[in-house]
Amino acid sequence: MLHLEAPGRFFSGLLGIPLAGWLRLTAGALRTLPEQPDAWMLVCTVEGRVRATWEDGSWLLEAGQCAAFPPGISLGLLPLEDSTAGFALLQGSAADAVLQDCARQGGLFFPQGGEALERMLRLLEAVQRRQPTAREASEQAYQLLMRLYGTGKSEPEGSRSLPWVVEAALGILRREFAFLEGIGELADRLEVSQEYLTRVFRASIGMTPGKYLTQVRLEHAKLLLRQGEHSVTFVSGACGFSNGNYFARVFRENTGMSPREYALSDAALPPDRDLLDDSLYVL
Repeated sequence: MLHLEAPGRFFSGLLGIPLAGWLRLTAGALRTLPEQPDAWMLVCTVEGRVRATWEDGSWLLEAGQCAAFPPGISLGLLPLEDSTAGFALLQGSAADAVLQDCARQGGLFFPQGGEALERMLRLLEAVQRRQPTAREASEQAYQLLMRLYGTGKSEPEGSRSLPWVVEAALGILRREFAFLEGIGELADRLEVSQEYLTRVFRASIGMTPGKYLTQVRLEHAKLLLRQGEHSVTFVSGACGFSNGNYFARVFRENTGMSPREYALSDAALPPDRDLLDDSLYVL
């Protein structure tokens, strides 16, 4: 983890980038970025189109667009086609001050901000072999913040084009995936028929609400398994699967390995590190 190099204790923790890199996303395959309690998440789409979903809403990010998400948000990335995204965590009082001001003045969606985040990632990539210094990383983070500052909007154009029932369903699915009994219960809570919900959800998101729920559960199961601290039975129940055998079958169908095999193969990797692909910068 890097912080700004500056004299005196006053500057400690001003600006740092603990994690950054690229995400290779396959069409229709949900990717979850777990909440970061003390870091802002910045995401840009380099190629393709990616819908970012969280408990309170969703945004469609086109190529060249960027969005920032405050600490404490669990973010789902659902690519509508094979896509490449850039990702960075920013920590420190400078990041807090600038991005909070962006939220107050205009918003945290940056229509032209993808180029700035992509540029920072490529510069870090260029010096990755010799490990960027704290000053280099913080300088790039500061330049990124200055390029984004004053250009934010409250949301992408057309972001509210999703039917209300789909927006509401996404929020419940991401917030209550571990406790939801099924799509029938979801439809009842939204006071619509299951058939109508399934039809509208599929037309808007590209998959049924049942498949989306399964993918959310699987992504959270992967995060728990990567920690190497929980039994398969615990993970199954914690993620909302009805029983361990069903969980194991669904997990193998989606990953090609059993939960236990997956846990053993990834046990040595920190949970956050495995979010990203080969081009990863742990700074």
